[in-house]
Amino acid sequence: MRLGSFSTMQALWPLANGLPNPTPMSGNGQGICSRDLPINTVPDALRLNELFGAPDNNFDCKSERNPVVTLHGLGANRDTGLNRLQWELNGRGYCTFSLTYGAWDLVPWLGGLRPLADSAKEIASFVREVKDRTGAGKVDIVGHSEGGVQSIYVPMTQPGMSDIVEHVVALGPAIHGAQYLGVTDLLYIGGNITREIGRVVQDVLGCPACDDLMTDGAVYNDFKKADKIVQPGNKVTIVMSESDVLVSPGISRVDEPGVNNVVVQDTCPDDNVGHSGLVLDKGVWRLVLNALEENDDKAFGCEKGLPL
Repeated sequence: MRLGSFSTMQALWPLANGLPNPTPMSGNGQGICSRDLPINTVPDALRLNELFGAPDNNFDCKSERNPVVTLHGLGANRDTGLNRLQWELNGRGYCTFSLTYGAWDLVPWLGGLRPLADSAKEIASFVREVKDRTGAGKVDIVGHSEGGVQSIYVPMTQPGMSDIVEHVVALGPAIHGAQYLGVTDLLYIGGNITREIGRVVQDVLGCPACDDLMTDGAVYNDFKKADKIVQPGNKVTIVMSESDVLVSPGISRVDEPGVNNVVVQDTCPDDNVGHSGLVLDKGVWRLVLNALEENDDKAFGCEKGLPL
């Protein structure tokens, strides 16, 4: 399967896999990582793709830098999306960790569907585990799309997390309400009544996170009501693309102290990378490294990323 078709499939999973009568993850509520995931539950089209697979969570890993937790986007999992960046960071001496959060038991490889408030607790527990088991003083987070939202939302809402997290790099986060290519506006065609109908439909289909992220969703309102979105001590970089038709820069940027809002085209003017393409774009990887290492080194040159 070609790279473009793989990314397209990843982007469309949430739309093509409605889950009737979703069942929450049972037991202790911990995220399903690939080490816990029976391989026969993963579709062959995904499992056999050359881009599938993340590094193991090696808690014995040692590095002079903070351990990095990566958070996938809506409908993805730890083995897709930011997994390629994980391998790159490992090769540069970083210790990286990831989990599949927000999955239903019925389809455990499809993450990020549960309410964001539930997933935030799951992510916070994992970040604490990384800190405790590695002995690190601080942990960095890199997230894409919904994972980018969570990288900011978790320190804002989960007790003690802002003290644990140092660097945050959010790629294309829908902080100010996801528009879903105009679908959000259509939900208001009949006022609050049709908006509420849309909320119920998404819950029935198994994606309360979709509603949380859109305009007037739970997380949108949490950000809107917050005195400060970015917490003291957190060094946040938000990476956006002018070519992102799913989450435009105006939906992502946070104009607060301690936030560095970066547009890809300011560094690479000819790179028309889209929302899904952010995770594989080497010019974006450069911006991630700059944020984690607090420098302006040109670790990678510019390229023309996927416009998806």
